[in-house]
Amino acid sequence: MTRQLILHCGPMKTGSTAIQDALKQHRTALSRRGISVHHIRARSLHQRLDQVLTAEQGSGHPVVVLSSEFFGQHSPESLRPILDRFPAERHAILVARPLRELYPSLFLQNLKGSSRRITSFRTFLDHQLELDRDPDGGLGGQVMNAPVLDARLRAAGCTTHWLIYDRHRLLERFSQQLRVLTGRSLKELNQPVALSSDRLSPRRSLRMELAVLARSINVLNRRGWIDDCCRERLLGLCLDASDQLGRLRPRHSPLSVVDRRRCDQLDHEINQPFLNRLGMAMLPLLADGVLNESFESGLPR
Repeated sequence: MTRQLILHCGPMKTGSTAIQDALKQHRTALSRRGISVHHIRARSLHQRLDQVLTAEQGSGHPVVVLSSEFFGQHSPESLRPILDRFPAERHAILVARPLRELYPSLFLQNLKGSSRRITSFRTFLDHQLELDRDPDGGLGGQVMNAPVLDARLRAAGCTTHWLIYDRHRLLERFSQQLRVLTGRSLKELNQPVALSSDRLSPRRSLRMELAVLARSINVLNRRGWIDDCCRERLLGLCLDASDQLGRLRPRHSPLSVVDRRRCDQLDHEINQPFLNRLGMAMLPLLADGVLNESFESGLPR
């Protein structure tokens, strides 16, 4: 019997946390269907990947699913020797999301996450656009260039499969892709996932209107004027306010018209032509909205 190794590769801010939570919530049911699932975290990724695959060698599970947003961020030369030690039919599932949605979401996640970002969105956006135009140019950060991510996973020995991000249908699309690959029914993954009790959960979204406040909190924390617990409490209040704003202005765009055009231009140059070759369309028509640049005044560039 040929075993299957399926890598869910994100990238970041494409619904990975929802997928990982669903896999964790239904781990027992999936195991009964012959599917073993693991979340491989960014820290010590190579070591953890090796440990999991070594343990799975004798497990007898026909299908092993590994999820990490960072598989595509590492060189295939570093991943392939580890993957090759686990003989299996190898697949990678990735999710495409418009950059006009992805970039601000990644920026806002960095504000409330462990990186404690303090720079402006404009600085972040300039860096990210340069990075995705030249992922091998030496800039640090998360690569969101779809053809480059695809090439890296294929060089690691995977057959790649792409999904289009949809907040409401992502789990359905992911479970359908797994069913196609494995021939196993995975209807459990379509069920609602329990909400996390973590106030700073990645599944809670910060609003761009509160970005300057979050940056200021991070500045105070970095300078040692407030401790980590105080930072978390203050950011939790920002997320509570973001939830309220989301109910009041659910369709407000976090980007200025100019910044949306910059994101769309790069998508049209790089990502959409790649997806077109796969018969997939990604760029939706989004409502206009202008970011108030005055929010960004007086803080580090």
